[in-house]
Amino acid sequence: MAKRVELEDVTLAYEERGAESSGRGTVVFLHGLGGSVYSWWGQLESLASSGHRALAYDQRGAGLSSKPPGPYSVELWAEDLVRLLDELELERVALVGHSAGCMIAEQAAVRLGDRARALAVVGGALRWRPEAGPVFEERVRLARAGRMDEIAEAVARTGLSERCREEEPALHGLFLEMIAANDPGAYAEWSAATATAEMAETGRVPCPTLALCGEEDPVTPPGFAREVAAAVPDGRAAVIAGAAHWCQLEAPARVSAMLGEFLDEIAT
Repeated sequence: MAKRVELEDVTLAYEERGAESSGRGTVVFLHGLGGSVYSWWGQLESLASSGHRALAYDQRGAGLSSKPPGPYSVELWAEDLVRLLDELELERVALVGHSAGCMIAEQAAVRLGDRARALAVVGGALRWRPEAGPVFEERVRLARAGRMDEIAEAVARTGLSERCREEEPALHGLFLEMIAANDPGAYAEWSAATATAEMAETGRVPCPTLALCGEEDPVTPPGFAREVAAAVPDGRAAVIAGAAHWCQLEAPARVSAMLGEFLDEIAT
């Protein structure tokens, strides 16, 4: 059952597994556009079982968290994360983001400084390609018209590989439901903010960074992961074979294993 933290202007819902007393540290997961804590369900269980405290939260405007009026921004979401960590008294954390959540995690890591012990970005980009602009504009338009089912179909085409959609119809159906269940007004605000999102001051990222993506990701292809890894002081890139943009759902065990190996590596 989700726990909740009351901040000044927003209530954030979160789920956690494992315990800090294990000594392996806390890992905080950040979803992107259309996601929620459930985007990371497999990783929460996997990392907790290997001794980490694993925590995922719904950002403002998403999931079970409150949905105050916009506009939203990467900077505002990053500030929310820092305030959440302060409220939960978490001093040293590893951050893991997906898609737009990567940009939020990167900006939060810069703000946190020594409090950020690791950063992993899954399906991340330094910034979106110019051709993404009209896509986000269309998402805003459809969401404000309440046509979340059409958005869900479009997201699934890039979020899951064709093989996955054909061979795992149950996952495909649940994915469609997850996207379609977003609050239309909040999703519109998320889309508008995501359109202008980017990583900032990558040269100041204070911790080892893993840039991970799906081999068949048309949104943030493998070249994007290499660009992120090259832009930060201590970066490396890795690819999940056969997976698309939401590789943490399509290949949860492999994503969890790569995250675990990365965290083990930097702990030695």
